[in-house]
Amino acid sequence: MNTFFSDWYYLSIRNIKLIWRPLLALLPPFFMPIFFFAVNSLSLSALAKVPGFPDVSYKDFIAPVAIFTAIFFSAGNAGIELVQDIQSGYFKKLIIMPINRLAIVLAKLTEIAVQSLGQGIIMLTLLLLWGVKIQSGFLGVLAIFAILIIFAMAWSCIGMISALRTQNARLVQSLFILVFPLLYLTTSQTPRALLPSTFATITDYNPVTHIIEGIRALVLDGWGSPDIGYAFLAAGGMFVVFVTFTMLSFRKALK
Repeated sequence: MNTFFSDWYYLSIRNIKLIWRPLLALLPPFFMPIFFFAVNSLSLSALAKVPGFPDVSYKDFIAPVAIFTAIFFSAGNAGIELVQDIQSGYFKKLIIMPINRLAIVLAKLTEIAVQSLGQGIIMLTLLLLWGVKIQSGFLGVLAIFAILIIFAMAWSCIGMISALRTQNARLVQSLFILVFPLLYLTTSQTPRALLPSTFATITDYNPVTHIIEGIRALVLDGWGSPDIGYAFLAAGGMFVVFVTFTMLSFRKALK
């Protein structure tokens, strides 16, 4: 057991250091969410006056999406980093050493958790400076980060699964296109009540919808909404499923 935690700790330190190398690589995940938030909150502000829209400003309505998107964009980098480790020979060195296999995966997830926390704090600070208020208070902020970190670790597993099975950097990088359908086939821009029935039904089956709605409830309403529990269930379910598939892919890569 001590060996497991030691392996996890030292691999996590190594992975966390990769977050800042290079530092400029952190800019796109910040720029795009800020850009979309600024443009949408200004150009689509009139939507808040449409009958059926919640009694909040459009800026506050899409603020949770900005936090979510910043983490969504960056969590996919885990797969690219893993491909680089495979191609450089570092991954092969890991698997021939007496290192716990689960610790290798958890160390990568720890990196994602730390990166998500840092990016989330910065994005939240910018939103607060913009005038957004979190109705659920400090505990609500902690709940928001908990949901997002669980989701980020789950989403990063998709890239790692692809990296382990294909070992192709171009293919892993192309998974970025999944971000947009998963993000926009939700209630990210418009309340469900204002969506066409077919589109609304699609959003119901998208787990990202429930995560966004849970974060939105914490931002706009406080603790009274069941959407918060659904968000934790959606993020936790994705985590269990994708981590399981990651471990299976890891074992297959060792054969």
